[in-house]
Amino acid sequence: MRNKRGVELSMNVIIIAILVILVLIVVSIFFLGGFNKISETIRNIFNPQIKGTDVSIAIETCKTKCILAQQTNAKDVYCKTIFKIDSDGNGYADYEDEDAKRYKEFHCYDTPINTPCPGIDC
Repeated sequence: MRNKRGVELSMNVIIIAILVILVLIVVSIFFLGGFNKISETIRNIFNPQIKGTDVSIAIETCKTKCILAQQTNAKDVYCKTIFKIDSDGNGYADYEDEDAKRYKEFHCYDTPINTPCPGIDC
């Protein structure tokens, strides 16, 4: 019969090793500043908010959609484009109704975007 003492690891040693590795990962994330991103991600899961589009980006997008609509004669490309604008600069789209959590929706021809498209009637 062979002597196998010390060759096998006990279950307790394996569990403790796994716990030590998990603690090291959490501590390294903490020191690398990753908890801010993790906490923001968790907050967004339970309280989702839509990031608002900047007005200048919406204007440029509408100009591109207008050219495409004029070239293809498909006015829906321009007329049905909707943006949720961040007008107060907080990074999130503005609410139409705060209680119902309904966002304001703006078309290319609405203020504050106000990008007309000659030859396309919406």
